[in-house]
Order: sequence, then structure tokens, then C-alpha cells
Amino acid sequence: MTYIVITCWYPSHKNAEAIKKYLEVLKKYPPSKVPGKLVIPVAVTTSKKGIKTMRIIETKMDDAQAYADASRMIGEMMAEFLNIEGYEYTIRNWSTIGEAMRSIKRESPE
Repeated sequence: MTYIVITCWYPSHKNAEAIKKYLEVLKKYPPSKVPGKLVIPVAVTTSKKGIKTMRIIETKMDDAQAYADASRMIGEMMAEFLNIEGYEYTIRNWSTIGEAMRSIKRESPE
């Protein structure tokens, strides 16, 4: 499995704006339309630096189309937030240890 982990952070004083945008994006990209399984739809924490959110979507590593569809949709969703001052995000791919080991084995010369 490939886990697409989206981490976002923004200043606390932008919370109302970020929530409003999130609700708009949720209507445009409902969870039922996201390719893959929402492992964590949205998790939120706070710190002195502001608000941080995380979302994890699971896709099948061997299903290139599912991964491509999920990546495209995530990119479109995240672009919706770019006008919020101080809003930043990262998108990272994670694999289970089993998948990572199989990938290494496939790439190793025999």
C-alpha cells in the first residue's frame, strides 16, 4: 500500500478562513469521491506556531491509475488553499515496510 500523507499548517488567526475554505473544498471533493481509502480523513493539532492538520489516504501501490487519480485530486484540492496567507502544506508518500522491502527486492539485480 502507498499512503499519501498531506500535512498542512497555517497561523491560528487564519483558522476561520481555513475552515470556510475546507467546507467549500469538501463540497467540491466529497470524501466518497477521493480515490483510495481515507485512513485519517482529517486530524488536527495546535501549537504556538499555529494549526496543523493531517490527512492520510491509502492507495494500492500496484494500481498506478488509482495512485495517479488520488494524486491529481489531492493536488487540485490543495490548490484551493493557496490564497490563504501563511497556509503551507506537504504531500508525502509512505509505504508499509512489506511494500518497501518488496520494492527494494524488485530493484535489486539478481
